[in-house]
Amino acid sequence: MPFLLQILGLIGVFCVVVWAQPRLLPLPGSYIRLSEGDTQSAPSFHFPYLFQGQKPYYARRKLRQIKKAEEAEDLFLIDSLLREYITHYNVYNFQDTLSLQLLWRWAQIREYLGDSALSVYLYGLCLRNMHLAPSQIRLAYRRLQERWRSEWVPLEYYRKIVRLRQKIDTLAPPKGVLLTLGPHINSPYPDYAPYMHPSGQVLIFTSRRDELFVGPDPDQQRNEDLYYSQRDFVRGGFRPAEKFRDVINSPYNEGSACLNSDGTLLIFARCDAPDGYGSCDLYESRYENGRWQPPRNLGPTINSPAWDSHPFIVGDTLLFFASNRKGGFGLSDIYLSVLGPDGQWGPPQNLGPLINTAGDEVTPYFYAPFQTLYFSSTGQPFSYGGYDIYKSRWHGNFWSEPRNLGPLVNTDGDEYYFTIDARGNKIYYARATRKDPRNFDLYSFELPMEARPDAVIKLTGYLIDSLTGQPLTGIVIAIDLTEGTEITPVFANRYGYFEFHLVRNRQYRLMILDTHLVRIPDTVILFEDRAYSLLLNSAELKRPFILENLEFPTNSAEITPEAYLRLDYIAGFLLKYPFVKLYVEGHTDGVGDPAYNRKLSEQRAENIRRYLLQVTGLPPDQILARGYGADRPLVPNTTPENRARNRRVEFVLEVPPEKLTLMRLDYLFGEEWELPEAEASEQEESLGIDPEFLLREVESGEIGEESEEPPGQEFDPPLVEDEEEDEP
Repeated sequence: MPFLLQILGLIGVFCVVVWAQPRLLPLPGSYIRLSEGDTQSAPSFHFPYLFQGQKPYYARRKLRQIKKAEEAEDLFLIDSLLREYITHYNVYNFQDTLSLQLLWRWAQIREYLGDSALSVYLYGLCLRNMHLAPSQIRLAYRRLQERWRSEWVPLEYYRKIVRLRQKIDTLAPPKGVLLTLGPHINSPYPDYAPYMHPSGQVLIFTSRRDELFVGPDPDQQRNEDLYYSQRDFVRGGFRPAEKFRDVINSPYNEGSACLNSDGTLLIFARCDAPDGYGSCDLYESRYENGRWQPPRNLGPTINSPAWDSHPFIVGDTLLFFASNRKGGFGLSDIYLSVLGPDGQWGPPQNLGPLINTAGDEVTPYFYAPFQTLYFSSTGQPFSYGGYDIYKSRWHGNFWSEPRNLGPLVNTDGDEYYFTIDARGNKIYYARATRKDPRNFDLYSFELPMEARPDAVIKLTGYLIDSLTGQPLTGIVIAIDLTEGTEITPVFANRYGYFEFHLVRNRQYRLMILDTHLVRIPDTVILFEDRAYSLLLNSAELKRPFILENLEFPTNSAEITPEAYLRLDYIAGFLLKYPFVKLYVEGHTDGVGDPAYNRKLSEQRAENIRRYLLQVTGLPPDQILARGYGADRPLVPNTTPENRARNRRVEFVLEVPPEKLTLMRLDYLFGEEWELPEAEASEQEESLGIDPEFLLREVESGEIGEESEEPPGQEFDPPLVEDEEEDEP
């Protein structure tokens, strides 16, 4: 244990005892203080000509002026000319190499002039719209965002934190558990593209369970059809899925359906149909006279000669969908059409370069109560891999920066084809297993706090050393005391900054995780965006790690046999953390010639360095040796015992700041906290069934005869029942 504590001191953690059982240890001086909050403002810039013209804006005379200003190195003139030129950009400029180069140049100028808000916005546009953006742009974008960005804790460490919290507190763990929708919904074949009506009464999805055509490419099989499942108000749960009648489904592919507010209008995609304008078109069918009417193509105003799909209708008047038509920013973009007074859908409007990118944007979902758009993208910065789900809020005249839903929702695979329930608590999406990556099933998942549409309040703050006033790095944990659940922890960055997106009017507690959990004594109730400073006592932060008993005989640089066991431990440590740089610092006592002592100390350090390099096989620059002679004694050289202590070697680690907290967690939890791969795979395969989709077993007499459908029924039942009015 003492040796472990020395290691902990080496990597820059608080000098406290790591107890055998985790405990809550409030530190003297740890408290929360309301602060002003140094936040990043939104840029005041827009593109008024974004959707005008059929080719990139190009002005030869203005480009010559910009070139002359560059030659004169007149930054203020360059800034003025670039602003005036870029203001005229249309959508085609975002596909033009020269235009994107000018956008990049203006971002550099605004950064140099101190306008970080506009420069990070411009760098972000470059990243979103350059297929192969230079690494300099990504580095500049991350550097400017670093001060106001805190990363989520990786999922494997989050699970460790949850286990620790369950041992030491009675608060419920997060409810984020992936649940299958069960055999009433899922089949042995691909099931995907779910849509949950805001009423919660009906789930619509796409399935390939009826094999009408078998070809060499599964994606070319014409067997995509629409299915629905209605809530059973007698037994609870959802009824077994049924196929829409053939008036909706056809020999062609149907999928990605949605309903209007009262369930009388169905909009869906149909592909390869003879009356289509492109490869896939949007169609509508109305529920009239007790049945669904034959679908009608929405026409050339909505549909294009390309691919149009993934519709989502908001109420009765807003239609979001995805399309890869000409004139967009990338492979596929998200568009919006508004229903006009004449009952016709208006021309689609592209959602612009902050939402759409040079990649794919698909599966839009708009949560109207909080004006929040969810979508999947392959082109947004900060992704976990493949398609990730993002959210962005509409603020009346602009979209907020899209925010990744985080590691609890997104993985290194693809996340798309999703829908959210009316309360904003649960997401339903399609997921395939590693064993069968093409066979999707439908699952539900409790949305974590940061992914919810009503998480609109921002809690920001700084982690500060209460003694020195300097920023600290570490893990910040927020607990929702109102609901008794935790929120995904975040790293405080090197400025000490952290950020949470939370639900309004709830009580929260903040905690800090280091070698123990520091509970901040105060709690906060959020009604609006607030910033706080969390002050901690860390007097012995970054204490050097000293092996006091690794001593040398007088006038000798030979490593003693007793030292090899400890050096082998150091070697194992370096192999576990190969990103660490080790400095071996040799020291002598004060007896003898100073020049000789310095050379002897250098030789002692070098002998240890060579041994560690030989054992580990690390690069030579990973372990460095330095000798200080008698310049840095631990104790006065007045006794033989003191002189022996001064003939020592110190090991000092240089750890990248972003790796420091992960190393602390390893020492906090130990190896036994790791989830074995076999156990993880078993959990993945043995998923529970969402209780919302389970039918309760009832006696036959409990269900009246009027609930049974007569055989050979000619009419479709309404998918969304009218709510019965209360009797007076």
